[in-house]
Amino acid sequence: MRLCSLKRGLAGLALSAAVGAATTAVGMTPASAAAETQRSHCDPALAPSSNYPFKYIDRGDRCEGVYVRLVGSSTLTMLSFTAAFSAFDPKEGQPLAIGWVPPRNAADVELRALTTRQHLYYRMDTRVRAGESLYRWPTDVLAAMGLGRADIGLLGWTRQIVGGTEQEVLLPLSASSGNPPESRAGTGAGTGAYTLLVQSAAELSELFVTIARLPADGGADRPVQPARELGYGYYPADNAIEIPIDAPAERGVYAVQLGAKLRSGGASTLRFLFFAPGSG
Repeated sequence: MRLCSLKRGLAGLALSAAVGAATTAVGMTPASAAAETQRSHCDPALAPSSNYPFKYIDRGDRCEGVYVRLVGSSTLTMLSFTAAFSAFDPKEGQPLAIGWVPPRNAADVELRALTTRQHLYYRMDTRVRAGESLYRWPTDVLAAMGLGRADIGLLGWTRQIVGGTEQEVLLPLSASSGNPPESRAGTGAGTGAYTLLVQSAAELSELFVTIARLPADGGADRPVQPARELGYGYYPADNAIEIPIDAPAERGVYAVQLGAKLRSGGASTLRFLFFAPGSG
């Protein structure tokens, strides 16, 4: 998933605001219209499935369910970026506690869940206010659909000034059932690895990963990891590809560049930024 696709959530806010303004014109007070807009987390670019009992609709604190497949998706799509993700059983009725370390002066946090199952187009979207670092996700829909830990990817991002411009920055999430997660992302240590999941719409012959640290003053990027070949040997289309990303010891914003060689010829790239809480 390119970062531009993540911006659909922001586009949804603009559309919701327009709907709220129209409602005010027919009698709703500005305050109630604003509250109504705040409750909507649905991406207007997604068409809810019309013949499925768990279609993508507003469910109070989130939008969740099955949607009609988008046409013209990119070759590489991001499914998940986590620091820790424990096993859980949605049928137990305990919420999934999702935590993160917010950067200083960051905006609201957007959270998204996607499924790694092939040919199932499911998504959950919600928004958490700036400064907060925990969301408790009800698992009733997951339980009803029979989705568990192996079927779910998690993404979280915020907007932050990087190099003088506002950009979308991913946050390594930690998730566990019931109690708030003990996030490795928040320990200040650079040990362990984040887990990145991507999916390719076409079969690949190889995938390369490059990582650089972005300076806060807008200077030149500092290479952290030169282009590294994953060397998995087999990259079938539509399968989730797991990529370990070493957790940086130094706090800051980092850029990840993925370069994919297509089995049929040609190439595809995916670039994104993430915040490492680290130390310093």
